[in-house]
Amino acid sequence: MKCIVAVAVLATVLGTLPARAAPPAPVEAGKVFVGPQGELVSVVPLAPREQKKFLLRIQGTGSVLDNLVLPYTLKDWSSPSTLRHNYTTQWHGKDYSPLITVGKNTELHFPGGPGNGIAVQYDEARSQKLKPEEVYAQHQQQTQSGQLAKLMAFDRKAEETIHDTAYAEALQALNTTCGTSVAGAIDWTTIPEPVLKSQKIARYCASPLTALKALCEVSDEARTTVKARLKQMDCRFGATLEPALQGDRFVWTTTPEASQQEKAATRYFKKHL
Repeated sequence: MKCIVAVAVLATVLGTLPARAAPPAPVEAGKVFVGPQGELVSVVPLAPREQKKFLLRIQGTGSVLDNLVLPYTLKDWSSPSTLRHNYTTQWHGKDYSPLITVGKNTELHFPGGPGNGIAVQYDEARSQKLKPEEVYAQHQQQTQSGQLAKLMAFDRKAEETIHDTAYAEALQALNTTCGTSVAGAIDWTTIPEPVLKSQKIARYCASPLTALKALCEVSDEARTTVKARLKQMDCRFGATLEPALQGDRFVWTTTPEASQQEKAATRYFKKHL
């Protein structure tokens, strides 16, 4: 009986104690930038500011970035005469910088938006009303749900598909111009992940396709030759630029280090086709 009473008294005492407050969010006052069509970018620094870590929330663009609160690092290339920095995150395993400042101009870039971005301006009134703790809470919720990790992780298969599609489009353009039915593929076994993350694979692989298309545009003889000689055009990566004609199959071994690749392909075709 005494034990029961003691427990009841302890519960009563604990119930009168004030609840422990949650630790404050590690954020500082932020800034809001506004675009011409109501686009918003909330920039919230994480403490300590010296680490140059930020949260950015983009809204109103109609893109996949809307309402995501991703973690960013401020990369600063400013000189004594010019302010130059951007906020960089990971998007599908690659560096992505949607907010860029050069001098007095700040641009917002987002998937599906204009190639050169849109101009955004600092908004003092919106900045004063911004609640950085709410932005942080949204970031925490998206982190805990796994949403951000999925978007930030590298998806090799999806990345390959993007380049395969671009390569197929270049092949179709070649076939339309040359009156051919040439097939082709990218040999992904020759392309390691760091190269796939950092390089525009389809651009390098399409160089010989663009070169042949240009030859067909100006020469009936080229169209006849391509139609008679080529059935397959494949691309692979290697240490050096090495085009090779193997029967009716052309293999384009390319490398990001080689310059003027389309011209090199043109010279090869003129000599070997």
